[in-house]
Amino acid sequence: MYQWGIHLILLSVICFFYYKNTRNTVLAGVFLPALLLKLLSGICLGLVFFKFYNGTGDTFVFFEYAVNYSKMIFNEPERFIKFFFNNVADDPFLSSQPRVVAFVKIGALLTFVACNNYWIASIYFSLISFSGFFYFANRTASAFPEYKWHIAVSFLFFPSVVFWSSGFIKESIVMPAMLIIAGYFFSWIYEKRRIKLLPVCITILMCGVVFFIKFYYAAVLIPVLVALGITQYLSGRAELKTSMQVTVFFTSLLSLFIAVSFLNPYLSINTFLQSVYQNYVATVLLSSDEKLIHFYNLTPTISSFLINLPAALFSGLYRPLVFEAKNVFMIITGLENTGLLFLTFYVFFNLKRNKRETDILLLTGVVFYIVLLSSLLAFSSPNLGTLARYKVGFLPFFVCLLLWYSPFEKVINRFKKPL
Repeated sequence: MYQWGIHLILLSVICFFYYKNTRNTVLAGVFLPALLLKLLSGICLGLVFFKFYNGTGDTFVFFEYAVNYSKMIFNEPERFIKFFFNNVADDPFLSSQPRVVAFVKIGALLTFVACNNYWIASIYFSLISFSGFFYFANRTASAFPEYKWHIAVSFLFFPSVVFWSSGFIKESIVMPAMLIIAGYFFSWIYEKRRIKLLPVCITILMCGVVFFIKFYYAAVLIPVLVALGITQYLSGRAELKTSMQVTVFFTSLLSLFIAVSFLNPYLSINTFLQSVYQNYVATVLLSSDEKLIHFYNLTPTISSFLINLPAALFSGLYRPLVFEAKNVFMIITGLENTGLLFLTFYVFFNLKRNKRETDILLLTGVVFYIVLLSSLLAFSSPNLGTLARYKVGFLPFFVCLLLWYSPFEKVINRFKKPL
């Protein structure tokens, strides 16, 4: 029990100083409830896998690996150093899973700090995740204070977003890394802040984290941000019109994809599609038929992926729907997805009447990111249960976008108090 006492004191001190540094920010009023919800979600995720899945699943598998390597820090430091810097792993499974290795390295360090206690380590993971989410939400809410409630709900309180980015799972590390990258790019591109060495170094480090743990997330996020930066820079120099900005954005994206495919043959379009297809086949073989997204004769070709793109996009954004749910967790996800589907219809049919001022370039970038990542995840992970977790990579942006163009503020104005 002394471990809990020590870490509760340490966590309280960390949270106190974090709150002290953010108490004058736009979202300071929701800091404590959002933090508490995040930490509890990390515990709940562990309890769900422990009670309903008999202690199996990624979270406990990763923790066992992390414990094994955290013990090496004291007992066999040379082996740990080889594992950490040279990827020397004795386990055959780890040797064949470089993304798992990357996550276990971080997990081993945090598990060592947490005295090899799963629940304490989960709280630290949740705290790290919260830091990234709150940083990005605060940054964007400062730029768009009239939409601070939309941003707070989407990134700090939406159930699936909070739950699937908490606890001892990859998303608890990858999502804050992504949001820190996006937050820095946002401050450089739209707030015109000076580019300093420390933020650049942090951004490069976070890009490495996302790239090595969740490659698909990085493959979409980083090109979109770079293309936005190029377009914004050229627009500032040449005062481009909106239509030209969008053209430059997609031209920059295409140029980036072509350049990367020439620099690294493993990242060419054919090799990439083959990798996505292999993940699809592996998932199909391990999943029951009723939990699968069924595509029409999917093959690793551009034409086949384009034919199945509408089904992948719809599934990535809205499935499982509530009537497809097979258990209590899918029911909750299904209710969310069904609500998002109805909200999408409302936004679509009322778009012409919406007089809201919009940065078309920023909107284009966000929509492209959501469409591409949601489709890519549906193709590579066609299991509806797995997809419900993986879609956290784009879900907060999608929710925020829908709330942005919905009558959400009318509802909030009836109940809200100043943040």
